[in-house]
Amino acid sequence: MISYLHGQVKLKNKDNLVVVIDNIGYEVFVPAPALEKINLEEEQEFFTHEYLRENARELYGFLSHNELLLFRELIKVSGVGPRMALNVLSLGADRVREAISKGDAGLLASISGVGKKTSQKIVLELKGILSESLDINSQSTEEAIDVLKRLGYSQREASAALQHLSAAETTEEKIKAALKILGKR
Repeated sequence: MISYLHGQVKLKNKDNLVVVIDNIGYEVFVPAPALEKINLEEEQEFFTHEYLRENARELYGFLSHNELLLFRELIKVSGVGPRMALNVLSLGADRVREAISKGDAGLLASISGVGKKTSQKIVLELKGILSESLDINSQSTEEAIDVLKRLGYSQREASAALQHLSAAETTEEKIKAALKILGKR
C-alpha cells in the first residue's frame, strides 16, 4: 500500500497530476484547492490513499495527513466513492468539517455529483465521528506547519508532531509543543 509520496510534479491535469519519483511517474488525484497551490517542477509531499478496483489502481493525494483522514471518513459513508469524496473536499477540509458539524447538508448537496440524499447521509453518519483528531487541520495548525517547514522540517514531520495536540491551542503554543516533540527524535 502506498501511503506517502515525495517527488517532483511533472504534469498537471484537470483533476490529477503526475509526480515523478526515481524516474517513475505516479498519477495522483488531488482535491481542487491543492491542485491550485501546486506548481510544476516543484518538489511536493503527498499523504496518499491507494484505491484498488478490479481493473484499476488509483492514488489519491493530500497535502496534509488530516485531509487524508477526512477523505477516509468520507469514503466509509455508503454511496460515497473516492471521486465523490474528492469532489466534496473541493470545498476545503475546514468548510466540509464545518458543514458536517452544523448539519448543513445543503452546502454539500451543492457540490457536483453529490445529491440531497447523499449529502444528508454524509452529515448524519459523520456528524458524531468528526472528532478533535480531525480538527487538526484548522488555520492555526496550517500556520504552525508552515512555520515548521520554514525551519527545515518536512510536511510529514510537522504534521506528525502536531497530530496529538489540542485543536484549542494557539499557533504559538502548537509550534512550541511541536518543536519539543521534534527535538526528542
